[in-house]
Amino acid sequence: MKASYLSHIVHNLACASALCALFVACSADRKPGELFGPSEEGVLVIDAILVVDQKLPDLFLKQTIAPGAQQTANALIVEDAQLVLRVADSSYAYTPDPDSLGRYLPPAHAPTVLPARVYTVEASAPDGRTLRAQTTTPQRIEVQELLLLDEESLEVDSQLALFSELGEDVYEVQTNQVTYREGLLEVRLSASDADAYQLAIFNLEEDSPLLIDADFLDEDDLEEFDRSGASPPLAISDGNARLPWFGIAFEGRHKFLIYALDKNWYDFVRTDPDSDGGGGGGLVGEQFQRPVFNVDGGIGFFASAAVDSVGFTVNAP
Repeated sequence: MKASYLSHIVHNLACASALCALFVACSADRKPGELFGPSEEGVLVIDAILVVDQKLPDLFLKQTIAPGAQQTANALIVEDAQLVLRVADSSYAYTPDPDSLGRYLPPAHAPTVLPARVYTVEASAPDGRTLRAQTTTPQRIEVQELLLLDEESLEVDSQLALFSELGEDVYEVQTNQVTYREGLLEVRLSASDADAYQLAIFNLEEDSPLLIDADFLDEDDLEEFDRSGASPPLAISDGNARLPWFGIAFEGRHKFLIYALDKNWYDFVRTDPDSDGGGGGGLVGEQFQRPVFNVDGGIGFFASAAVDSVGFTVNAP
């Protein structure tokens, strides 16, 4: 089983112009034998991210299969399970999605996710297997300023416009036209009690030119440059986050998302044996034999985050 949390951020960006993936779905790509002993089959796997101020998410419930067994969709699916999401005195019963096996849908009246709340998911399979997990959602975060700093003096050269001020017009105004690798982009955030942060970046163009000198690269190397990426988990103790130029490879409009992570997300990213944390340093520690799941009765990824974003257009020097 392997989790790709980037896929979560990408999914959420598409669904809500904000987020569920740079980085963490608990699909069963990694062979169960790489995480458990040879007899560990039929382990329930939960997959969901709650994002503050977004609607309750779909839940995914699957199961592991024996090492060496044929990995088919039917073998991974747990049908007709009962899934309930609880917060305070409210509970929300999920129903199977008839068009997607393993996906469970929230009720139509489901509210948005609240900050600083404990959410609990409980799953029961028809054969009696049960799973339970909890997440405490982070406080809301808000980008208060987006600044371009002088690289040597660290003095403010200019202040860029925010989505809260101009909406999608931030990509067009002159203040948000930046030159590749000229100055330092810094986000200043409201206070938060998050365990860690993560940055995700998306180039919103389909075929804009590469900014990196490609003369010394062959075709295979060029194909490795993505229009999206993410940082490892980061500590942002002073509320200031630098947006790294090495995450930008193409001209055009860019959207940076800043995630405040709950403990479950942070634990998973820092302990996933298949993850280098996104590269570029950060809070990723020693490699573990298996991720920390924080799930009782199963494995998977049940986590939460708060998110805000900034946008600007990158031009060639």
